Amino acid sequence: MTAATQGKLSLREVAGEMWAVYRQHWTFLVPAAVVVLLPQSVADGFLEGAHLEHLRNFADFATLGAALLIAAVNLFGQAVYAGLTAAAVVEWRAAQALPPVSALVRAMPLGRLIILDLLITLLAAIGFVLLIVPGLIVLTYIAISPAILKVEHLGVQEALARSIQLVRGRARQVFVIAIGAIILTELAVQAIAVPFDEASAAVLSAVNLFAEGLLQPIEGLAIALVAIHLLELHGEAPAPDVMARSLVGEHD
Repeated sequence: MTAATQGKLSLREVAGEMWAVYRQHWTFLVPAAVVVLLPQSVADGFLEGAHLEHLRNFADFATLGAALLIAAVNLFGQAVYAGLTAAAVVEWRAAQALPPVSALVRAMPLGRLIILDLLITLLAAIGFVLLIVPGLIVLTYIAISPAILKVEHLGVQEALARSIQLVRGRARQVFVIAIGAIILTELAVQAIAVPFDEASAAVLSAVNLFAEGLLQPIEGLAIALVAIHLLELHGEAPAPDVMARSLVGEHD
């Protein structure tokens, strides 16, 4: 009898699947994460010495424009990566090979994923401004919405509502698995970077990029697996082969 039929999320089961997917698809997930994170890594080094406080001259406006452009590129990259990690999970569960990356990207609802990623960031930020606990609660209920949007082909508002519906009643388990994965990977990245605190900005950026690329897939896999397990717990998950076929059958 699986954890799904028992009506609860199993940390051991999800962690085991995360490791299995990571082990099988790391040559796909890690390079993709590095590509996605590269603009932000370059941005950190570029903007580190900018100290933008006032818009007084062309250089200040150029710095602000560069920061906004980098933020937009980062949102695009995160949207793509959310779709790629979901694809890796779906294909692993269906025991099928991953389609070409170009086919996966073409089939992604990138516009909706970008808007959703922005909304999640804003809602979580508002929660963290109030206090840390509200921010974590918000993330717990909406963190799986990008995976749900992709798997069920929903709109932004529908994906957020669906995420809240699926998490309701199992928020503690989702927090431990999904939010726990996010927190632990971020702490691990910081721990890897600590010995390089006195290094140059270029070296520190490279170390951060390496650590993030290695660990970022864990966050994406945790979110995708929790989303699929919750669908199964509600008896609403498509069969693995049906879900796999739909990966390249949707366009924005």
